[in-house]
This record gives sequence, C-alpha cells and structure tokens, in this order.
Amino acid sequence: MVFLKFFLLFTFLSFPLLATEEVLTGHLIGSGQYLETENGNTYPLKHSDLAKELMEISGKKVRMLCELYEDSCEPKRYEIAPFRTETNLPKWTVKQIPKYVFKNLTAFNPTVTPDGHILFWTVLMEQMGQSTQKIWYSELDEHGFWRPGKLFAAPLNNKAPSAVIAAMPGGNELFVFGSYGDQNIYNDLKKKLELEKRELLRTSSSPQEFDQKYALLKEEYKKNIEKIQNRVPLYKSAKEGRGWSFPKAINFPEFYNLYRSEENPMLQVFGGSSLSSSGRVLIYSAQHKDNLGKLDLYVSMIDGNGTFPLGVNLGKTINTANEEMAPFLASDDRTLYFSSNGHNGLSIYVSQRVGNSWTEWSTPKEISKNLKGVNFFSIPASGNWAYVSKQGSLLMTYLPREVQPDPVILVKGKVTDNKGKPISAAINFESLTTKEKKGATISDPNTGTYSIVLPYGDNYGIYGQADGHIPAHKHKDLRELGGQYKEVEVDLVLPKLEVGEEYIINNLFFDFNKSEIKKESEPELDRLGDILIKNPSISVLIEGHTDNIGRNEDNLKLSLDRASAVADYLNSKHKVDKTRLKVAGHGEEFPLVENDSADNRAKNRRVVFKIIKKSK
Repeated sequence: MVFLKFFLLFTFLSFPLLATEEVLTGHLIGSGQYLETENGNTYPLKHSDLAKELMEISGKKVRMLCELYEDSCEPKRYEIAPFRTETNLPKWTVKQIPKYVFKNLTAFNPTVTPDGHILFWTVLMEQMGQSTQKIWYSELDEHGFWRPGKLFAAPLNNKAPSAVIAAMPGGNELFVFGSYGDQNIYNDLKKKLELEKRELLRTSSSPQEFDQKYALLKEEYKKNIEKIQNRVPLYKSAKEGRGWSFPKAINFPEFYNLYRSEENPMLQVFGGSSLSSSGRVLIYSAQHKDNLGKLDLYVSMIDGNGTFPLGVNLGKTINTANEEMAPFLASDDRTLYFSSNGHNGLSIYVSQRVGNSWTEWSTPKEISKNLKGVNFFSIPASGNWAYVSKQGSLLMTYLPREVQPDPVILVKGKVTDNKGKPISAAINFESLTTKEKKGATISDPNTGTYSIVLPYGDNYGIYGQADGHIPAHKHKDLRELGGQYKEVEVDLVLPKLEVGEEYIINNLFFDFNKSEIKKESEPELDRLGDILIKNPSISVLIEGHTDNIGRNEDNLKLSLDRASAVADYLNSKHKVDKTRLKVAGHGEEFPLVENDSADNRAKNRRVVFKIIKKSK
C-alpha cells in the first residue's frame, strides 16, 4: 500500500498538468502580470516572450489565446480592444497591432489580402552593414489572432530592397517591388561589351577605327543599362508547391520615371503603386513628362495581350505640385486612398471616381487628422478597418462609413478534382451580360482555396481550368443584391479528362421552351470549344435534360434540340468535326433531384458534356 501511494505520487509529479487552449476576454492588471476576465476570474500570466509588451499595455482590454492550466494562463497571442470583428465604433478609432506580430522591428507599408486573412509588410533591416527592406507576413489563426510574423524566404527576399505592392484575393499571387534578375542582366551586358571590345581590338585596322566603333558600343551599352534602370520595378509571383515562383517583371514596356534621388541621381524614386482586385487596373506614382509635380498618380489598364500601356495622369484634382504617392485602390475599384504632402500637409486622402471615368475624381478629403504622418494604407474587402503604419509600428484604424469603399461581394471556395484532391487552377471571372473579362486569380496548390472580389450590379461567370481536367463553371447573379459587404462560397470541381467523366454546362441559357442559345451562353460554349480543340483525341456525348413540366414527348424533343444546338455551335464556330460530337435527349427521364420545387426543377433542366472516347 505504501509502495502504491509512492508510485501514484511519482506518476503525478512526473507528468505536467495538461493544458487546454482557450480564448479569454478581460483586462490586463498588475503591470500586465494578471488577466481579469469578464466573468470575474483572475488568472496569473505565466512568464513568456509576451511579458514585456503585456506590461506596456497593462490596463487595456484584450482577447487572449491562453494555454490554460488550473489557475494560470500561458499567453500565446492577443488582440487589443476594440476587436477586429466589432462594428459601430467611434470614428477613427486607432489601435496597435501587437508587437509580437512585427517583432517590434521598424515596420511599414502594410498590405492586407482582400479576404483579410494575410497581412504583408516591409521591415527596415541591416544586411551586411547596410540598411535594406525585407518582406514579412502574418496569417490569421483559427481564433482570429495574428500569428507571429515571419520573414519571407527567397526568391521574394534577396539582396535588394523588396516590398509587397498588392496582394491578389486569396493571397496566392503577389505583386512586389524590387530587383529580380536585374544584376544578372547587368553582368551579361558587361560581358557582352567586353567580348565585343576584344573582337574590335582584333579586327580594327587602326586605333582611330577602334575608338570610333568602341564609342558606339559604349553608347549602346549605356542605353541598355538605362533601359533596365528605367523599367517599372514591379514583379509578379505566384504560390507554387511549398514556395513561390521567381518574380517576373510585369509587361509594361513604355514605362519610364524621371524622378531621381537627390543623394544618388542614378537611383529612380518610385512612389508606389496599387493594383485593382481584378488585376487589370494599375495606379502608380512616378514622374513623366506631363507631370504636374514631383510625383504624380497615373492609371494604366491592361490590354488584351496582358500589356500595361503608359499611364494617363489622374489630373489636377488629385495631383499637386508636390508628391502624391502610396496609392491604394479599394476592392470596389472606385475608391482611391493616397498619401500626399501637397493638399494639406503629409496625410492620407480619399477620392472617388466620377461616373465610369478614371481621370475624373471627387475632391480629395483628408480622411483624419488622427492619421497625420501616416503614409501607407490598406483595406480588406470588408472595408471597415484600415491597416496603416506610423513611426515604425503597424496600426489599425476604424473607418467611418462616409470614407469606406462601396460594398462588394467576396467569393471564396475550394478547387478540387472529382476525388476531392486540391488543384492549382486558373480562375477567371467575367460579365455574362457584356462578355467582358473582369479579372483572374489562381487557387492555392496545397489547399485548393481561392477568393475573388466582385462588385454588385452584374451577372458573373466564374470559370476554373487546369491542365488535364475538365473546366468547371458557375455563375453568380449580383444584379439584384446590394447594400452590404457579403461573403459567399463557390466550390469548383474539375474532373480529370478521362472517358466516363461528365459535367453540367452551367452558364448555358435558353428562353422558356426554346432551344435557341442565348448570347450570354457564348463564353461558356467557347471554352468548351477550346477544350475540344486542345484535346483532339476526345469525342463527347452532349445530353439534354428537362424537368417534368409539360408532355413527355415535348420534353424529349426539347432536350434533343438543345443538345443539338450546342453541338451545332461547336461545329460552326470552332470547327469541331461532327464525328466527335454525339447528341442525345432524355427529356424528364433522369432527374438529378425531385421535381418538387422551382429550384429543383431548374437543377433538372440541364445540358451535360460527357467524354465517351479518348484515342491514344
């Protein structure tokens, strides 16, 4: 019995008390060493890496992620009140992002993804005895706390200064500022000049001939160097596997910038840029020949070849004789925030597009005297909190409704194959009424997740494609909605391109009891034609189905006529051989669901694309 008691005591002492993870809300008291919760409990806070900063905010109300023991809390993460999910707060409420997030380093240029789940920023750091700028990031955890920040690995961070300029919805694509591969180009140009010099020494008939030809070579070399130095310092990188692709310069061949550093006349001063959530509109700060001041804001809209032309000046309403920089275009593609020292001292200003013009803007308003000295600004699609930087710290400020962007829809989802495996897919969205492309994104190669931002007021097609898979299409009609920010989920399933696989042609529209294809169906059918052109080895069966309204024989004819209309379109417009296109009409025979409601009957009215043959 004595042995048994000793054994139990030894066992109890040998294993630590099990902790539970819990989120507590309360006030920090006792120089930040205790948490007094809202229900009256007081927990001593175990010493941790957070001890110093908790002492600095003693007396504040916080949400805290605790490793909770019997009578104590080991703090893991926290958020200072008012909390990120709160609304109807006093205008321009400012709060600090916890220092553990940015490691209490000199942080600026916060850039948040439109879904608000990833925050990027720039840190001023020492590298080989010199000051440089590096990209850092943090992600929200499942409890809504920012995780401790991490330094981005190569290739986005290298020896040169770098920064995130824009994060596409979902955080799977980044537009970054920096220098990627430029030094290799300089080295190659220098080697080329040296080789051509040696060749001239060997072939020139006189010193005079050598001097004359070498002068021309050096002039060409100088022009090539200046061309590299003058190109826009913006690059695009995408998530791939466990890392990121090597940043590739955006296609902006006409860009130039005349503004130079006073300390180093060879160094261009770029005032920053912002990309619309669709990725199609670029607003940037630079000095062109038509500048009104030192740095002006310009707008450039991508063309059908993926090229950004030289931008158009936003005009005297926005630009002054001084510097307009650090633009941020909100997710509504209408509201512009920017930093200026030419309107009323250095501050953040807001303006909105007038009508559909990109060169007519409302008179800029200083958004808050509380934000004097702030020169970077970023807002998620929800539009109520802004992320800013001031004096080396990252802050959040609550925006009053009058300066918030217009409400938008955040569409998010997951892309998988027909067995549930995540897929890295290209996702495009377009207006089904105008056939205009509205933007594109990619899904995460590891999780398949994506998100996109859509303005209210249109009927959208959402289209996902990946090599070796049948594309998936959904549509989202936002014409009748409006008024508030919303998040909706749209998952996409891309079956593998194999015999037996089938999918419903989603964005296919007919008038009631008709087989003529409506114009807004054409983008969907054009993509279907593209699949058949790129995969000439496959043959397909196009099947029509109806609901149970009307006579069965009429439904059989209507379903066959609609399937035939699809086949005829593919043959006439895309020249798909009729021998590869089989058709069938099944009427009401094979419903997907019971025909017991209008929604269910709509699901049963469909045209299906089925792979029936794949030649080797």
